[in-house]
Amino acid sequence: MKSLLFATATLALVATSASNAALVYGGGTETGSRFNAGAGAITYMNCFTSIDGTAAQTQLAVDSAIVGIRRLVSSGALVDVGIKIYAAEMTFDGVNFGRGANYEIYSSASLGAGAASVTQLVNTGAVSGVTLNLETVSNAGLGGFWIGVEFTGANAANTANGWRVVNAPTTGSSLNAFGIFNNAGSGVFQAFFAFGTPPGSSPSRMMVDVNGTLVPAPGAMALLGVAGLIGGRRRRS
Repeated sequence: MKSLLFATATLALVATSASNAALVYGGGTETGSRFNAGAGAITYMNCFTSIDGTAAQTQLAVDSAIVGIRRLVSSGALVDVGIKIYAAEMTFDGVNFGRGANYEIYSSASLGAGAASVTQLVNTGAVSGVTLNLETVSNAGLGGFWIGVEFTGANAANTANGWRVVNAPTTGSSLNAFGIFNNAGSGVFQAFFAFGTPPGSSPSRMMVDVNGTLVPAPGAMALLGVAGLIGGRRRRS
């Protein structure tokens, strides 16, 4: 279990590989840490994927997501807990990152029983009808969004369960930090938090893989078509 420190963070990301209709964010080696923000709080991992600006890729249709939950045995058994997984739009006002439209994409009242500690992979399965507007202002060539995890039920705050902490992703990019909605009952979304002294000196990313399809925003294809027509006219003149 990691202690929590608030950090202001500047964004300087380098994109790694990503593709349409496939893994757009994920990878990263597990550390020995986990994090549980407590009952009623949602932890959000910032996820950035490579986009093609010339193709007007400003949205992500979420196909599925997998999060890694570290579960430790207590008194000879795993502590059961419920979980909700969210996909949310990322906002950026030039200084601060925020949370926009938020979609619950998975819910289970129980992660099940067991007698050995494990990093349990929780798969949302196929997600339909969730298309996120990507945050494309802060970093050229990258589109940002959030994936959130909330623990639920009577054991929601039991730190025997926590979102597994990992190192840098192998697909996509992210800040070494995370956001939280309703931290300590605040009722607001805050970014960023990180581990270590100074904040961010320890790995502060959460284990998540996201599969999705990058698409143009509505109307973008029409605009591209108009641009093509204009270009064609120029060539013929």
